[in-house]
Amino acid sequence: MSLFKVRDCWSTVCGRGETFGCDALAVDDLFGAGEDSIILGSLDGVLRVYGVHSAPPSSLQYSPSDLLIEMQLDNPVLQVCTGKLISCSPSKNIAVLHPFSIVVYGVNCIAGSTDHGDQYVLETMYEHKFDRSAYQMVVGPFGGGSGSRDFACIMSLDGVVTVYEQQAFGFRTTLPNYLHPFPIKYVRSVDAFITLNADLCLVCYKYQELADPSLKQKCPVWSCTLGETVYDIQTVEITPSATTIHVLGERNYYCFQGNGVLWFMKRLQYTPCCFHPYILGEHPDTKTMCMIVSDTDSVLVYDQTKLRWSAKLSFHPCIIARASFKALQGCLVLLSETGDLRFCYLGTEPMIFMAPERPIKDYKDTKNQLVQLKKELQNMSLQDETDTLPLLKLSTRILNLRSEGSGKLCDIEIDVSPSLATASVQITFQVDTPLVISPTVVHLKDLNDSITVRVMAHRENEDTESVVSSTECIVCAYYSRTSDVPGLVQQTVRLPMSLVYEVHSTPNLDFSWSAKISVDESPVALKVLFKEFVDSSLAELCFQTITGFSKYVCITALPANRSYEIRSSGPEYANVIIEEILFRHREYYKTKKCVVRCDKNEMPVADFYRTIEEHVALKGKLEFVQEEISSLCSQYRIIQKCLFNKLKENTVHSVSGLNVLIDNTHETLTEKMSEIKFVKQELKVKFSQLMSLSRLLITMLGLCSKNDKILKEFKETIVYFTDNQNWEDIVLKSLTYLVGNKITLNVQSDDPAHAVMSLRTLIDYVIQHITSIKDELPVKLKKETTRGVSPILESEEDFYTIK
Repeated sequence: MSLFKVRDCWSTVCGRGETFGCDALAVDDLFGAGEDSIILGSLDGVLRVYGVHSAPPSSLQYSPSDLLIEMQLDNPVLQVCTGKLISCSPSKNIAVLHPFSIVVYGVNCIAGSTDHGDQYVLETMYEHKFDRSAYQMVVGPFGGGSGSRDFACIMSLDGVVTVYEQQAFGFRTTLPNYLHPFPIKYVRSVDAFITLNADLCLVCYKYQELADPSLKQKCPVWSCTLGETVYDIQTVEITPSATTIHVLGERNYYCFQGNGVLWFMKRLQYTPCCFHPYILGEHPDTKTMCMIVSDTDSVLVYDQTKLRWSAKLSFHPCIIARASFKALQGCLVLLSETGDLRFCYLGTEPMIFMAPERPIKDYKDTKNQLVQLKKELQNMSLQDETDTLPLLKLSTRILNLRSEGSGKLCDIEIDVSPSLATASVQITFQVDTPLVISPTVVHLKDLNDSITVRVMAHRENEDTESVVSSTECIVCAYYSRTSDVPGLVQQTVRLPMSLVYEVHSTPNLDFSWSAKISVDESPVALKVLFKEFVDSSLAELCFQTITGFSKYVCITALPANRSYEIRSSGPEYANVIIEEILFRHREYYKTKKCVVRCDKNEMPVADFYRTIEEHVALKGKLEFVQEEISSLCSQYRIIQKCLFNKLKENTVHSVSGLNVLIDNTHETLTEKMSEIKFVKQELKVKFSQLMSLSRLLITMLGLCSKNDKILKEFKETIVYFTDNQNWEDIVLKSLTYLVGNKITLNVQSDDPAHAVMSLRTLIDYVIQHITSIKDELPVKLKKETTRGVSPILESEEDFYTIK
């Protein structure tokens, strides 16, 4: 907590539910009484004028009589300014900027004859309407006046500058190189306007050059490249002939002299919101100060580039200014977007808390305690931790399958039973795409009794081409109590095969892939193994995928050979069927030790490598189309910019040729957008095939594995789902770390072909060690051997040795 805080001495809320912009406040002495008045205009069209009555600082607080004027206008108020805007009148007036007009009001004071005091009335002096959307307004003695009269300059959203010389129209011109509205300010000492152009350059235009109708091309007097967006621009007059220009950027605070020379610059280590520069003292002993409000609700006071003060704010303002009253000179005026108006001063709030003295510790005893704790941690058994009963129990049930529309749905019920009161429970579901669970996350609060949660499993509606790689669904429940550490309970269930496949007659076609699974016992009859699909004895059972295209997987039980034969349209469609056969066969012979094997030569390694190459090629195609779209977008913006410049000439021949070019660019861009959508869908389908082949490869490796430990690490490496399609990079780095320095690879090359070849080399190397008896790793690790720290365990070193 900061010691320094901004202290409030006067505060009020302007309206209820109103919104105020960043130019909604103006501070000026309207009545010439030596006290400032606060003028506010909201986007809801309410204009207010506040004046603080004379009072000692200790009793300065808001009073209803401080609101001098409150008036509902017909249009939103974008900005308010003050100045001498009435000819032959020395009094100051209020200029109000609306989206399509500017209205100048005069403030009349009617002396009161009773205790109610004086009455202030707004009188409409004149109004100028325009057909362009206004962005900002600046008021000043344009043209080098002595200060006895002020003009108004309006900048529109499209960069058109319109000047009104009080009641009369002055001129209208367009600023060059303008695409986005930025702040504009008037510099009196050089009679010029300061703004930012489309190149993020600070430019200065002379008033006389802008007013000269004979100059077709308006050139700036000076410019300075900032390279960042500008939040606000303010000017401060040190003397009538010397003015400083203060610019607040995204990450920097600049101060320029009137001739464009950079005086100083401050790099900001935070995101600024608003600022207010001012001067202290009399010339020549003046100090240039600046107050900047940060996004962390702090106000920082700078003396040029030196930080002099920092204080914490109690709210988030959008405008900061300074005002002087007889009761308080130089107070801060802060206004938020919701209308919270406060007058503040910089103060302190001492903290009563004092930090206790730090006790002197014996570091030798601390070291001994650390050694003892390490010994206790090493002696702790993981069994003690797993024996602890969880505070939550899950019971998952798969309900009947039902059809809805063109797809099939499956309801899942989860019984959540807490043993103690639980503050929060979050249930998530992990399932392979294109299968989804709706809703994906279930939140439960203050769970005291058992509750049943129902979710729905189905296929993505718009994805009818992706391959389902597995029907396993992992239900995870994260729970926490107010006094205990969070816990996790998870349960794995298998979704029904009917969600993915349906029974079909055996087609008369050649299957591209086949494999045999050998068992020690007699194979289970198909009518028992898949009793939900068939009622009678069949020697062969054929499944068809429930997708937009038909793919088939046939199963044949061969009792004479004690095996199951699987034939499919492609290996990527067979993984779900093979996983179900293995699971149901082991469940049927669960009282016996089942031995299931397969031939390693039947593993779809070549199809796996081919799918990786096609996936990498699709990623390259996607990157190429994205680069083309980026180039076309840049070309489109350049044509638009040229078209805007040509339209300023107001001739039909000036835009000839550009309309054809912009139409062709737009047509090509539309085609590329349709192409990238198609490529992304192809990439999604190919990635689903890659994941299905990865799971199939792991499943078949498990049937002929000689080293289950390496198989487990290999499975965790290649069965990896990622949304940004960087599967090859992640797997390559993981396998490189797993293998170590036993194989030299050219992984530094950016060519995708090198990455594919490296993956082939590493995967072949790992498969060889998984399926070979001679490469089986030692089981025990010699604890007495003292060696250096290495990511390779001693029990795995034979795995990384090439014989």
